[in-house]
Amino acid sequence: MHRTIRILHFSPSTATGRHDSHRACLGIVRSAQEAVVGLGLGHRVELIWALPAITSKEKVRALLEGGDVLVVATPTYGQGSPWFVRKFFELTTGCPIWGKPATAFATSGGNHTGGETAVGDCLRSLQGIGAATFSFAQKTLVFGTNQKFAHDGEFDLVDVWFMRQFGRTLLLHAVLRDAPDAGAETARRLGLRTDYYEDFPSRTAAAQQLGALCDALNAPLHGGPAAYGEWSRQLGQDCAPPDAGRLGFADLLPAPLDRSHPPK
Repeated sequence: MHRTIRILHFSPSTATGRHDSHRACLGIVRSAQEAVVGLGLGHRVELIWALPAITSKEKVRALLEGGDVLVVATPTYGQGSPWFVRKFFELTTGCPIWGKPATAFATSGGNHTGGETAVGDCLRSLQGIGAATFSFAQKTLVFGTNQKFAHDGEFDLVDVWFMRQFGRTLLLHAVLRDAPDAGAETARRLGLRTDYYEDFPSRTAAAQQLGALCDALNAPLHGGPAAYGEWSRQLGQDCAPPDAGRLGFADLLPAPLDRSHPPK
């Protein structure tokens, strides 16, 4: 049976114009798709913009009921969950998804600036409607894009390694829906371990395996919106960040920062 992994994202996430959450989703989608091909399966990976759905309980229900494995990609606001992701879950009352595998990850300015709170909120809300929640082994996935030895907004090799392993984990849970006894063998073929920290790649090995993907995720920061064209060709869908300006509640979102005049 062909299963669908559905990733729900809430871009633009912040006022930086970097679309951190959206770009992280692209890395995870590509990793999951490559794993599907590697195992010779027919599973699908969907990336869906969930932000417009927060005005309609019916739209929220449709997003949750579709897909066999659900992923919520949340940004971080004010040390925790953004209001629009909370609004999304407020509309899930009476919409049970009993037993459906579901998870969440976050992007955040720093690794310890509330992203884990945003992830925990999402997982608790998914549990509240009956989902069987999971994470990547022992790690709560938060991709920090500031406060590290890299240019603001850039993902590092270690970020991309976790994106790849997370994408593979999503596929594993999709496979387990039809073959619950295949977990150990499928995990072995995907290179997944719960004790991943015992076999963490060196920076040289990570660069060889994931350097191109890391560069592609950071390309929009340096090459502008045109860099998303290559992503669209690779993933077979429009990968440009969606325009939230047309939404009826756009004035409640952070105003884009004006980068034309650098701070003095």
